[in-house]
Amino acid sequence: MSMSNKHKCERMLDKSAVAGWLRDLATDFDRGELAGEAGAVSLEGFKGLKLSIKPAFDGKILVKLSVKFPKATTGAQTEDDDDESDALPKYSSLKKHMKQTFKAIGAALAAGQLPPALEAQSFIADSKLMVSYPGKGDEFYKAYLEKTNAFEAALAISDLETLKAVHSELAQLKRDCHSRYA
Repeated sequence: MSMSNKHKCERMLDKSAVAGWLRDLATDFDRGELAGEAGAVSLEGFKGLKLSIKPAFDGKILVKLSVKFPKATTGAQTEDDDDESDALPKYSSLKKHMKQTFKAIGAALAAGQLPPALEAQSFIADSKLMVSYPGKGDEFYKAYLEKTNAFEAALAISDLETLKAVHSELAQLKRDCHSRYA
């Protein structure tokens, strides 16, 4: 692999070939390496994988695959420095993801349904991570974490009314914090 911390692959496929390509990708993933034109790329230690499948022209499909690896350390960096820089995701990315999951949860609750499990668990995990960012609303963190824990408890027992109430309280805390820190 080059000095880059990403491996990218882009292919134009016939629509009928996409399912086979995905099956091959799944097989490669199980083996722990991706087949490529320049040889196999090990997935050991990868940080993330993004897959994009979009219609192109003439019935073709554009597939893009990007695998991100930790940045290589320089001689000047110590292992602790590297751990520090990779400890938390970018704050703006976390907030953007939380906004999406919170919206999906709110839509489900407004429709009288339990929120999708994946979004709810992701939101809870993101919320617990968010309160570890210093200087981004520290005085709100304790109350926010208490409401997040209440949300998680209500989710565990499928208590729709409590979920609705706690979601509303979380939304108010978010507005209060963002009015001060946005």
